Amino acid sequence: MRVSLRWLQDYIDLKDMSVLELSATLTQLGLEVEGVETIQPLTGPVVVGQIKKAVQHPNADKLRLCDVDVGESEPLQIVCGAPNARDGLKVVVARVGSILPRDFKIKDSKIRGEASFGMLCSEQELGLSESHDGIIELPESAPIGAFIPDYLQLNDTVIEIGLTPNRSDCLGMIGLARDLAAKLDRPLKLPLLDAKRVTESLDSAAHVQVAIADPEACQRFVALYVRGVGVVPSPLWMQRRLQHAGMRPINLIVDATNYAMLENGQPVHAYDERDVKNRMIEVRRARAGETLITLDGHERTLIPTDIVIADAKNAIGLAGIMGGQNSEVKADTQNIIIEAAHFNASLIRKTAKRFALHTEASHRFERGIDIDHVAWVARRVADLIHRGASELKAEGVSVGLPEIAARLVDVQTEAKPARNILLRMSRLQKLTALTDVGAPEAKAILGRLGFRLLEEQGDQLRFAIPGWRQDMEREVDLIEEVARVHGYDKIPFKLPAMEIGTKPEHPLIEFTDLNKITLATHGLTEVISFPFMGAEDLAACQISAQHPLAAAVQLANPLVDQHRYLRTTMVPGLIHALQENQRHGIRGARLFEIARTFHEPRQLLGSLSPLWAHLQEQGDHVPTKARKDDRPIERTRAAGIFDQPYQEKSWQQAEIKTSFYHGKALLESYFASFGIDGIVYRPLETASEIPWMHPGATATLWTREGRYLGYLGELHPRTAKAYELDYHHATVAFEVDLEVILASSTTVKNYASGSIKFPPVTRDLALVVPTQISYADFERSFQNFKRRKHLRSQRLFDVYQGANIPEGKKSMAFSLQFQADDRTLTDKDVEKELENLLSWLREDLSAELR
Repeated sequence: MRVSLRWLQDYIDLKDMSVLELSATLTQLGLEVEGVETIQPLTGPVVVGQIKKAVQHPNADKLRLCDVDVGESEPLQIVCGAPNARDGLKVVVARVGSILPRDFKIKDSKIRGEASFGMLCSEQELGLSESHDGIIELPESAPIGAFIPDYLQLNDTVIEIGLTPNRSDCLGMIGLARDLAAKLDRPLKLPLLDAKRVTESLDSAAHVQVAIADPEACQRFVALYVRGVGVVPSPLWMQRRLQHAGMRPINLIVDATNYAMLENGQPVHAYDERDVKNRMIEVRRARAGETLITLDGHERTLIPTDIVIADAKNAIGLAGIMGGQNSEVKADTQNIIIEAAHFNASLIRKTAKRFALHTEASHRFERGIDIDHVAWVARRVADLIHRGASELKAEGVSVGLPEIAARLVDVQTEAKPARNILLRMSRLQKLTALTDVGAPEAKAILGRLGFRLLEEQGDQLRFAIPGWRQDMEREVDLIEEVARVHGYDKIPFKLPAMEIGTKPEHPLIEFTDLNKITLATHGLTEVISFPFMGAEDLAACQISAQHPLAAAVQLANPLVDQHRYLRTTMVPGLIHALQENQRHGIRGARLFEIARTFHEPRQLLGSLSPLWAHLQEQGDHVPTKARKDDRPIERTRAAGIFDQPYQEKSWQQAEIKTSFYHGKALLESYFASFGIDGIVYRPLETASEIPWMHPGATATLWTREGRYLGYLGELHPRTAKAYELDYHHATVAFEVDLEVILASSTTVKNYASGSIKFPPVTRDLALVVPTQISYADFERSFQNFKRRKHLRSQRLFDVYQGANIPEGKKSMAFSLQFQADDRTLTDKDVEKELENLLSWLREDLSAELR
């Protein structure tokens, strides 16, 4: 938000503060200053002058010689080409030595043989607008010799403030001034409405009727009738302030509505009375397919979530965002209806986002406005129009004074409930550590911010919340206000007292990490999926409503329908990951995931079979306090899935299909890693126990002591088909309870870090050896290489017999990888070890370099 310092000082006296001090104060209040701009478009003697005499230039038809009084003893001669240069006109004079925008320097010169000591300026030359049809005509009251930057209020300082969305009250100059007044303990100067500018005989209800068809869309609507307005430029001071705030001046009526919005934070709009059919204004939802051409010239197709302002026939404005072209103020407008309203913030946001139409009005409505202040702002606009017209009339502009209706039309759908919050001083001091802040200071601070004390009882203070503070909801909000104004920098800084020591983690946390490493070393790849599933997953897995795993926790507001429930089994998530791999052409994937499943105990039906009885027991990691409520049961599980094939066809072997026994071999090794043996495999008692697994190729896993571990087997063909997997060659899956494994484990396996700190160096080596030498011989020889230092691995990638290879010989090519733990190896390091390796292989296997 751009804040004009010249404008801000209308509401609070800041003359004794530097811009740096003011910026620091605003930042301390939580109103972050993002930048400061000094506006000083003119340099040097640019002053008010008066043309005493203007005559034809002797050597040019379109130039005039002007004698200009600038307050000196002698007038200046200035050559001017403006068609409106004439005797007696007061003008802007840039004297010799002045510097205008775009670094235009004024010097004395000769134009067509006549001396010229300055320039008479147009609005374009002063940077005020693009108008250059003639020189600026100042009012008769302009004092000759006055400094133009002061007279036209051109010089200013603009502070750019970054507001958080909750501070909608500071989207108006008065809101900012109120915060500063509370912080600096200075009086807040609010603008006063002049009662003399109101016409008692004029009633808005005689000229406009208002109806709110949808109370949800609009809570209050005010219409004020003004008669006899003139569509003329606004006074210069109003134009400058709007420009410095980043808005373009248009005319007195429009400028007054924008000025009031920037001053109070309440958007306002004005309609030409002639365009309001049957003198009726209705606030309603748009009809499907209804169209409106907005002020920016775009035709908008509306939908029923949009709020419109309509007359008896058509929509005339997009509520809270932009007016319609069919009711805008025109050059011949004489009577207007001023609208100020309170619209539904959520609906305004939806419409603005849909049209990508973010306006100053929508920005304010989305963040919330003061419903109690609506009528006053409508009157403020009318007062500004009357004031502007009076000033223009005093300066000689031909404009009539408008008549403002004494009574306005004010429709409110329901009374706004009063808000009040209790503040406990003991709580304030405990949260902020500001023990020196007592009730008197808290009352004074909140009073300056507009909070009214309702009652005081002991250390408890109850305050009425003003309508402009939409962000006040709880006691801590009042505490924050006191601390903010008192000064965050005054909060004492003290490190909390604490005991040095660590609290041991639950053993399941470290055990989970060990399991991940164990499964990864067995060739599986870890995936992390969303902990959700949808109704289609339950259907694909054939989990009926009576099955224990149907007792799922349902999300109140899922982002997508596929994430409606918290998962009760890990298998659907792994299947989705497998599908993603297959879509990218990856076959034979072996995936695993370790995470939690969630079960709603209140939905579990009857007594559970031994297979699912553990769903009534909360996981070991859940603290004792949490076990007392009805929160969902959480169990930590490890699950894996094996795609087809288990081994792809290669030059030395045929393709191997994945089967139940591959999964069994992996689990046997996996359990052995934690000292668990004697696993008991049992067939399914009924197919409905684990309906997503093949009943003839699935086993349940039990410990020797009879505790249920999990299951292993092939996916049921119907489940595989539902997920568009190959149901002729089944996918193998397993799911085990990690907490049972932890309880049954007898050994803890440790792993060294496998991270690579320094890059490896690779060399390819082709060796000619006798045909009876096998890969096993090479593997033994590499292991027995006594001068091995940096060689980490070797991989056979080619075997060749044929041309250029002697009879009884073959070529075996290896890729060798060298790496050090403490540094990056050089070529010299590798070549030295490679020479020693060749010597050893020559001696051990009669190998020669090819």
